[in-house]
Amino acid sequence: MTAAKSAKGLANLIGPLSILNIALFAYVLFQPLLTTRISFFLRNDISLWQAAIDLYRIDKFLFAVVVLMGIVAPAIKMVAMTVAWYFADVKRAPHYMKWLVLLGRLSMLDVMLLAILIVAIKGIGIGTVLIRPGFYLYVVLVAGFLLLSLVMERMMETMSKRPRHGA
Repeated sequence: MTAAKSAKGLANLIGPLSILNIALFAYVLFQPLLTTRISFFLRNDISLWQAAIDLYRIDKFLFAVVVLMGIVAPAIKMVAMTVAWYFADVKRAPHYMKWLVLLGRLSMLDVMLLAILIVAIKGIGIGTVLIRPGFYLYVVLVAGFLLLSLVMERMMETMSKRPRHGA
């Protein structure tokens, strides 16, 4: 039995919210978070994807860290948690969640958020920075997925400990 099939009440929203989160992540990657006039960025509108591309031109190591920890790992974690919710046997959930928690430690969306904040703060002295609606969506996405993953982890852990009916 999967967690999605075992879910009751508000827990039925976990799967759809997880899918929505994946879609929002894909959307927010390309949405302008900041509009800036800072000399080391090649564009005025800064999105997560564009920041990564501009970072590639400045520092390839930092680019690799940001892309792996700020884009790839969170995307893998979101997809893996959604797949686990819909397709994994709830009795194996603690095993899967152990790996997803490790992946969660690698997925540092909040680090990317902090990096953007630092650029914004530093930019005040050398240019202008305007926070765009995409930035707020990104903050909601980070906080929302953190909350969703904590709820999902607890629910799957609780469900894995319940005795199975008919078994």
